[in-house]
Amino acid sequence: MRREIIQYLDQRPDLKFIIREQPHWYRKLSRNPASIQELEEEAKTFYGQTFGQRVDRLNGQIESFSKLLQLFAKQ
Repeated sequence: MRREIIQYLDQRPDLKFIIREQPHWYRKLSRNPASIQELEEEAKTFYGQTFGQRVDRLNGQIESFSKLLQLFAKQ
C-alpha cells in the first residue's frame, strides 16, 4: 500500500478499523489508491452517518420521547 494512504489511515482510525474488519479494502486500496473515497462512503454507512440513517435515528428518538410523554400523561 502506498505510503500516503497509510499516513492518511493513521490520521483516520475509523477507516483503519474498517480495513481491519473488512480486509478486501486493503487489497482494493493497494491496487487502486483512488478508491479511498469509496472507503469513506462505506465508512459513513458502517458508522450510520448517512443522511437517511440520521433521519431514521432521529425519528426513533422522537417516537420514544412521544411514548414516554404518553406514559406520563396517562398517570
